[in-house]
Amino acid sequence: MAGCKKDNCKNKAIYGSDFCWDHIAEKDAYKDRILSAIKSGKPLKGANFSKADLGNVDLARANLSGVNFSRAMLSNANLFDADLKNAELVGADLSNADLTGANLEGADLTRAYMRGARLWHASLKNATLIEANLNLCDLWNAGLYNVRIWRTELSQAISISKESFRSRINRFFSRYRINEKGILSAEDAYRDLKKYFLSNGRYNDASWASFREKSMERLLLKKKGNLAYIPSLIMNLICGYGEKPERIIFSSFFVIVLFALVFRGLDAITYSQAVVYTMTVWDYIYYSVITFTTVGYGDFIPKAAFLYRALAATEAFTGTFMIGLFIFTLARKYSAR
Repeated sequence: MAGCKKDNCKNKAIYGSDFCWDHIAEKDAYKDRILSAIKSGKPLKGANFSKADLGNVDLARANLSGVNFSRAMLSNANLFDADLKNAELVGADLSNADLTGANLEGADLTRAYMRGARLWHASLKNATLIEANLNLCDLWNAGLYNVRIWRTELSQAISISKESFRSRINRFFSRYRINEKGILSAEDAYRDLKKYFLSNGRYNDASWASFREKSMERLLLKKKGNLAYIPSLIMNLICGYGEKPERIIFSSFFVIVLFALVFRGLDAITYSQAVVYTMTVWDYIYYSVITFTTVGYGDFIPKAAFLYRALAATEAFTGTFMIGLFIFTLARKYSAR
């Protein structure tokens, strides 16, 4: 790509010209040539339209894959169903543009101004939206899977939900995520999404964003070698940082069975109603359940040794803690925060 021939200008020459947009003499005439080139279907991959004023133009269904529109003026443009895959739109003005059905996969929209733009059913998979302005941007049914967002202005964006970040793995499973390669920026992005969902009453979506935020925090602790990583990992496994009550159910079953096996291995329990009684596996599980739930009927008791009683007390304390945690997590998950 040649440089602009204007003396001392360091900008790249715009497509089909020897000059950059700032130094083109007849901009209106060149604008018409740009539109003719685009609509002719000529391969434009890598073409430079940096800073070009294309506001209000009709580029519906145009093939603009890989084109450089950095700092270009595209406000109010009709880009319906346009192919902008891997396009460079850094700092571009897309305010009030119609991008319905547009393919923006892999596009770089860093610092793009998209206020009031319509992106119904648009695909932004793997796109970069760092420091972009999405206020009043309508993203109904837009695909944002693996999008990179950081310090993105989205507090007034429209129709963003957890479903926006979904990618179907197969018929039964889907994955929900943003780009997480930068752990710190991903943590900030999930925090911003959590705030956005809460402000719009999407509590289940906020729960997802909160869990991902804490997961990024855990990975950051691990990367730094911080010992706080261990309790963070435990809280993730037990309850998903208070966002996954089903994990507490599975964790409780695990604890109950584990203590039952320990009691059985140590022959720590006796039947209080008969001196001679052969304990079964189910008796140990039953004892573990009533100890975990602190019911304590008294039909089975630990033998008179400090270790056995300490184990029973430990399970009772663990059960009380996990039951309380379950109630808290359930209320947090399914009620307004």
